[in-house]
Amino acid sequence: MMNSQDPNLHPEKQDRTSGELPIQPDNAELMISFLLTLNILGAFLELSPDALIVVDTKGVIVLVNTQLELLFGYGHDELIGQPIECLLPEHLRAGHVGKRTRYMQAAHPRLMGSGPDLVGQRKDRGQFPVEISLRPIRIERTLYVMGAVRDMTALRDVERERMRISQRLRQQDKLISLAHDAILVRDAESRIVSWNEGAEHLYRWTAQEAMGKVSHSLLQTRFPSTQKALDQTLLQHGQWQGELNHTCRDGARVIVESRQVLVRDDQGVPSAILEINRDVTERRRLEHLEQEAHAEMDARLNVLQLILDCLPNGIFLVQGPQLRLLMANNAAAALWGAEWARGQPQEEFLQQQGIHLFTASGQPLPLEDLTGRRAMASGEPVLYRQLVICRPDGTRLPVMVDAIPFTSLSLLPRLPQEMTLEFPSVERVVLVVYQDVSALKEAERLKDQFISLATHELRTPVTIVAGYADRLLARAARGEEHGLDEWQREKVQEMKLASWQLASLTEDLLDVTRIQADLFSLERCSTDLVILTRKVIKRLQATTDRHQLAFQTTLPQLWVKVDAVRIEQVISNLVSNAIKYSPGGGLIEVALEEHTETHEVRFRIRDWGMGIPRTQQAHLFGRFVRAENARAAGIRGTGLGLYLCRELIERHGGHISFESEEGVGSTFFFSLPCLESVLQ
Repeated sequence: MMNSQDPNLHPEKQDRTSGELPIQPDNAELMISFLLTLNILGAFLELSPDALIVVDTKGVIVLVNTQLELLFGYGHDELIGQPIECLLPEHLRAGHVGKRTRYMQAAHPRLMGSGPDLVGQRKDRGQFPVEISLRPIRIERTLYVMGAVRDMTALRDVERERMRISQRLRQQDKLISLAHDAILVRDAESRIVSWNEGAEHLYRWTAQEAMGKVSHSLLQTRFPSTQKALDQTLLQHGQWQGELNHTCRDGARVIVESRQVLVRDDQGVPSAILEINRDVTERRRLEHLEQEAHAEMDARLNVLQLILDCLPNGIFLVQGPQLRLLMANNAAAALWGAEWARGQPQEEFLQQQGIHLFTASGQPLPLEDLTGRRAMASGEPVLYRQLVICRPDGTRLPVMVDAIPFTSLSLLPRLPQEMTLEFPSVERVVLVVYQDVSALKEAERLKDQFISLATHELRTPVTIVAGYADRLLARAARGEEHGLDEWQREKVQEMKLASWQLASLTEDLLDVTRIQADLFSLERCSTDLVILTRKVIKRLQATTDRHQLAFQTTLPQLWVKVDAVRIEQVISNLVSNAIKYSPGGGLIEVALEEHTETHEVRFRIRDWGMGIPRTQQAHLFGRFVRAENARAAGIRGTGLGLYLCRELIERHGGHISFESEEGVGSTFFFSLPCLESVLQ
C-alpha cells in the first residue's frame, strides 16, 4: 500500500488529512460552495461506466470514482492526495512529470485515443495498456483536469487477433494465387467471381476476361454424366469430386480432377461454389500408354508361356532369398512329381512334398546350397550343376541345373503386378532351368563301362612296358652285357616317360570310373596342410626352371582331418596346371589361410599365364574339357584334372571356383571345412 505521507510522491503536499482540499478558501461561503460543487461532481463521476479521475494543476489526485479504484486496485483513501504518477510504472514516472507540467500550462480537451500509447500499473504492480481522454474544468476559478481512463487490454488482444487473421488471410490469398491448381469461385448462378493465377496458366484466360462469365460456358465443360446430376450432388451432399473435360482459350482440351464445395449463407441458401481443378491430362496420357504397354506385355507373356510350356525342360522364375516361385512351365510339375504353387518358397515346397535333392556323388544337398539360392546370393550364373531329384514316389531323376540371375531394375518393372506378388522389387530374380539328363547318364554309364574295361586292360601292359624300360636303363647304367648307345638310351627314356604318362592317365581314368560307380571313398586322417603344401611345391619346383613357386601363409601349422593323398592330388593338379598354362614362365603364388568365423581353410593358386576364354569358363570342370587356347598352343592334357579336383573337394564338403581373363592369368580357389583344426 502506498504511504500517503511519502514526500517523494507529493512534495508539494503540506500537513493535511486524507480528503482535505488543496486550496485555501477566503471565507466560509466559498468553502461551502466548493464542497458542494465537489460533491456534485463526485456523484456525477460515480454514474460513469468509465474509470474517472480529477487532478489539480500539480498533478495531485483530488477525486476518483469507484471504477478507477477497481481498475487499479487501490482504495479511495489510498489515491486521494497522491500524485497521478503513482498510477504509472516506475520507469515512466519521471518523464511523465514534465509532460504533465507542459500540458497544465495550456490545458485543452484531448479525446480518447488521440494521445500517445500509455501504460498503467495496478497496486499489485501488474501493467496494462490504457487510453486517456482529458478535459480541463474550473471549480470556483480553480483549474482542474478530469481524465477518463480506459483499459485497452481486451481491445489490444482483439486487434492482435484481427491482425493475425488478416495476415493469415493475406497468406492464404497469396497461396491461392500462387497455387498450380486452378482455383475459382462461382456465385449461385455459376458466374466466376474469383480466378487465380493457376487458372490463368491452365486455361490461358486472364482473371479480367474470366470474371462474370458462366464457367461451364467459358470452359465448354464436358461432364461425366450431366450438369444437372453434378448440381444435384452438390445440393444434396455439399461437395462433388470427379473428372471434367475443359476447353482452353487456344482450343486445347484438358482433363482435370475437380473438387467442388457448395457454400451456404446464414439462412442455408447456396451462395457460392469453390472449385479446385488439377490438370491430369499428361497423367491420363501416361496411364493410357501404360495400359497399352501392359496389354502388350500380357500378350508377349502369353506367347512366352506358350513357348515355355512346349519345352521339355523344367523352367522356373524365382524371386528373393527364399526362392519364391513367380512362374513355371508345364514340364515343372512332371519334373518334381508335384505342383509348386506360385509364391511358395522352394524350401517350403520341397519339405512339404517330401522331395530330396542329392549331388551327383550321392551326397544330400543342403537346402541352403540350392542352385537358385547360390545364384541369388552371388549375382553370378551357376551353370551345368549336376543333381539328383528324389521325388515323392521314390523315383530318382538325374538333372542338369542352370541358374541365371537378373537384376530387379532390368526385369521386375516389365513384369505385371499380379506376377510379382507384391514382393519387394529390390529382390533379385533368378531363372532356373532343370534338364532331365537320364539319357545322357545312360550314355555316360556305357562310356564309363568302356573306360573301365579299357583302363583295366591297359594297366597290365603299361606296367610291363614301364618295368622293362626301367630294367634296360638300369642294366645299361651298370654296363652289363651289351651296353646301349646314346640313341638307344634316349629312346628307352622316352618309352619310360610315355609309359609313365599312360600310367598317370590310367589312374585318372580309374578315379573317374570309381567316382561314377560311387565306389570312391575318402580315408580321412589328421593332416598338417602347411607341411603337405610345402612338400608339393618343393616337388613341383624341381620340374621347372622357368617358374618361381611361392608359398604364402602366416600359419606355422594347420591341422585338419582330410584324405591327405587326395588333397595332395588336388594341390598338385592345380599347381601343375599353373605351370603348364604359363609357358612363358614367371611367378606362381600359392596361399593358405584359415577363416575361423566360417570354420574353413582356403587355398589360392594364382598364375599370370594364358588364362581361360570367357566363353568356355562355364564348362571347365566337366570331364574331358580343355580350353581352346591351350589346344591351339599345343599344350597336351586329358581334361580330367579339374573334374577330379572338383569331385575331391566337394566330397570333402568344400567348394572350388576360379577367376580368369584370357591373356592375363587365372586364380583358382578352393575351401575345406575345418572338421579338425588346431593351431600350435
